[in-house]
Amino acid sequence: MLKAIEEINTDIKKDIIIDQIMKSKGVYLLVSNPKVGKSMFALQLANSVLNGNPLFGLKVNASPVLYINTEEDGGQLVDRSRLMNLDNKKRSLFVIDRNDNLTINWRDLEYNIKEFAEDEHGKLIIVDMLKDIKFSQEYDINSYQDISQKVIPEVRKYSDKYNVTILLIHHLNKQGKTLGSVGLNASVQGVIELHENKSDRNYLKLTTINRDFASLELDLKRNQDQSLSVCNTEEDEIPFELIQFIKYASKQKEFDFICSDIVNSANIMMSPRRFGRLLNKCSKLLECEGVYITNNRSAEGRYYHCKFIEPEQE
Repeated sequence: MLKAIEEINTDIKKDIIIDQIMKSKGVYLLVSNPKVGKSMFALQLANSVLNGNPLFGLKVNASPVLYINTEEDGGQLVDRSRLMNLDNKKRSLFVIDRNDNLTINWRDLEYNIKEFAEDEHGKLIIVDMLKDIKFSQEYDINSYQDISQKVIPEVRKYSDKYNVTILLIHHLNKQGKTLGSVGLNASVQGVIELHENKSDRNYLKLTTINRDFASLELDLKRNQDQSLSVCNTEEDEIPFELIQFIKYASKQKEFDFICSDIVNSANIMMSPRRFGRLLNKCSKLLECEGVYITNNRSAEGRYYHCKFIEPEQE
């Protein structure tokens, strides 16, 4: 029906699932290289949504979450949640696994999705992984036509019908692009990418491309419990004394030292004892700048070994 733009109904607006990342009634992609931690991040994201807690400081609207798990069983999801110290509110995280089947048939999930949306009032569904979902038609992952006309329309059908947001987890290829046809990126509302720092896998960059929000870029660090948190630029600011040391290390490349010698060699205006404490406290900051330090204690004192590796330029 032909309409003038002022006649379009704007009263119906999409709710936000996660501010700057996802809105309701949409289809999104979460992609990274293998073993980067997509599933762990997806669990952390799910936990934020079901509890209504901010994700990396971004506002979240609370909703139950349905986790369709094709790679692990439910018990492993429980183990991962415990490892990450995730407190999942009761009757808020629902799980479907493949029950020893090689794939999950997408059409077989409609009753569960309907029940989740209508009875549990859930708004977010996570599919981990896309490659193990069987759709009604055979398709070629590298075909733009197959992706845009066979795969994503089937996913979007349930998103529209039951007013849910669906997050599909998928891989990047060797070139760092979404595996398969560019139709995957083109057919969804937004893409979330996770990239590890090649020098230190505990540091990652999250980027988004989105139809509804401006692009987002966050520097993250992996905590001991495998959860991710934002690198706070104020907390992670490098002290001046360490800047002097980084300059020295970038010239020497690799060397051994003790603190009493290095404060003189690198012209560091700090006592050896205080500098030693600073090195231990700021080891992760130094690694971000390409300075890697190990230390050994002997009868004569503490000796350090330093190696400088040129950090990647973002």
